[in-house]
Amino acid sequence: MVSEGSWKDYGLSISSKQVGFSVFRNATENALYKICKNFKPKNKNLRYLITDTSGKILKNSYDLKILLKNTNWKKLQK
Repeated sequence: MVSEGSWKDYGLSISSKQVGFSVFRNATENALYKICKNFKPKNKNLRYLITDTSGKILKNSYDLKILLKNTNWKKLQK
């Protein structure tokens, strides 16, 4: 979506609990979405998450390939 121009910027965040890939509409706003990998999830389906700006979980999965394949990115655009 970055290469298509729908998302203008992205960033990585790394902590001891999770790694996150955030996407932005432009660099001055908060992240539109964040794709996270939790290292020690309470539930195996919470290993990979897609969250919105407020932190609400939009999608979750135990496998990143499944999560990305089953996500309709056009529908998630605001």
